[in-house]
Amino acid sequence: MHNRTSAFLTEMGFTGRIGSNHQNMRTEFAWMHALNAMHYNIHDFHNVNGYDDVYIIFPKGRLSISAETIKIKDVVNPASELLRLPIVSTLKQHNNKVHYIQEGTTWWFNEYEVEDQLLFFNMLFECDSIFSHNEYDVNFYRGLYPDKKIRPIQTLMFEYNIKDMVPTKQEKCIIGGNFSRWYGGFQGYVIGQELGVPLWTQESHARRENEDRVEGLNHLPRLYWDEWMKVLSTFKYAIHLMPTIAAGTFSLNCAYFGIPCIGNYRVDTQRLLHPNLSVDVDDVAHARELVIKLKEDKQFYELCSKQSKELYTQLYHHSNWLDKFTQRL
Repeated sequence: MHNRTSAFLTEMGFTGRIGSNHQNMRTEFAWMHALNAMHYNIHDFHNVNGYDDVYIIFPKGRLSISAETIKIKDVVNPASELLRLPIVSTLKQHNNKVHYIQEGTTWWFNEYEVEDQLLFFNMLFECDSIFSHNEYDVNFYRGLYPDKKIRPIQTLMFEYNIKDMVPTKQEKCIIGGNFSRWYGGFQGYVIGQELGVPLWTQESHARRENEDRVEGLNHLPRLYWDEWMKVLSTFKYAIHLMPTIAAGTFSLNCAYFGIPCIGNYRVDTQRLLHPNLSVDVDDVAHARELVIKLKEDKQFYELCSKQSKELYTQLYHHSNWLDKFTQRL
């Protein structure tokens, strides 16, 4: 039983709680629903009072620099303004504990200007604890904050809106991301051609110009989570060679439907739910071998499919999430 009162602060603009029938029950909404938490926009931090636990999902911000940290154009990072506000200290005056929840990859703040990197570091230092996305991320934060409590917050989904969906497993493959460094979709597109089936990817902020002109690659429009799950249930294969180590919702969603997914072994949902298909994302050769094996070895495909569904129920079903989370508070 979880009797603690909770609030979440994110860049989203609404105030309120998340109901069980929410159309966009992606992982942060699932966390809020599981904890019956009140949500506030992060700019309203001064109005957050009297909670046992306040969770901050700090917005990544938008940057315009190259991989070599060369400025492409001068852009004001919207995160800079927030880093100069007394968010954590104000919250700690009026609430019991304040926790930071990782947003995106651990290293994103390294793209900020130096002063903002220091401010970001200090903001996390003020927090009572840090929740990472994956076990792999824990040591990153532990190295920076050796005396702070750091542990993963397990990725979560609720089945209320999708429990009656029956996967049809059509001969097609979904690639988890666009042709960007963040998602690594290009590699998935290349090796996915070994399957000889239609290839699809998702629409996102990272879609590159002219990506829709790539031969044999189809794009899904932006979808609410329950719409996305309905579409996902029609795929037979999934490839997600995303080098960014983040929450891993793609691998989790695939496992729910028993869709074998090849992906990054450092992401908990991939490694735990698709153990025979988890690779170092730089080992594209091994990923290609697995694509071919899924296509040619029916027993291997069925093993991976059945295993992912069973592991989802055992390790990630929402009925087990709250007890695990409460034990880590």
